[in-house]
Amino acid sequence: MLSIGAVESAPKQRLHRAYEPASIQLDINLQENSLSLFISMSSEAVTAITTKTVHSLVDQLNEFTPLAVLPEDADCKQTQKQFISESAILPSMNTEPHPQSTTSQQVTGYLEYECESPENLSHLKFRGFKAIPGLKHASVWLISDNWQSKQQLNQKQKVIQLQKKRRLIHFLLELFTD
Repeated sequence: MLSIGAVESAPKQRLHRAYEPASIQLDINLQENSLSLFISMSSEAVTAITTKTVHSLVDQLNEFTPLAVLPEDADCKQTQKQFISESAILPSMNTEPHPQSTTSQQVTGYLEYECESPENLSHLKFRGFKAIPGLKHASVWLISDNWQSKQQLNQKQKVIQLQKKRRLIHFLLELFTD
C-alpha cells in the first residue's frame, strides 16, 4: 500500500553570486598614445582584502604612487588618477513577499597615462599587490588598437604584457626578407 505523507515545502534556496574573494577586476585600454587602467573591487572583495574601512582603502589607493610601473623608454606621464567608493544596491535573494535589498560599498578607480613613445609600451608592472597586501588575484582584460587578451595576475605574477608576443617565425621571416 502506498502512503503519502504531508508534503513539505522545499527548503529555501539561497542564491549566491560567484566571486573570487580578495580579487579585483582590471580593464586596460591602450589606444594610440593613451593608456587607461580601470580598477573595480566588489564589496565582497573589499571585505576579503582588508579590515580597513572602504573610505580608508580609497584614501590609501589615491595616495599610493606609482600603482603601475611602465617602461621608461615609453616616456609616459600619468595625467589622471582617482579612486572612489560607490554604493551598490544588491537585490535580496529572499523569497518573502517584500524582499529587502541591501546596500554595499564597492571601490572603483582609474589611472590615465599619455605616452610619447607608445610603441615601447611592451608591459606594465602592477603594484596593486604592494598597495593592498591582502589582494590575491587580479583579472585583467586588455584591449588595444591591435589585439585583446585576458591575463591573470597574482602576488608572484605582477607583469601585464601590453603587446602581442612576436613568434620566432615572424622574426626570422622579417630578418631574411630585409
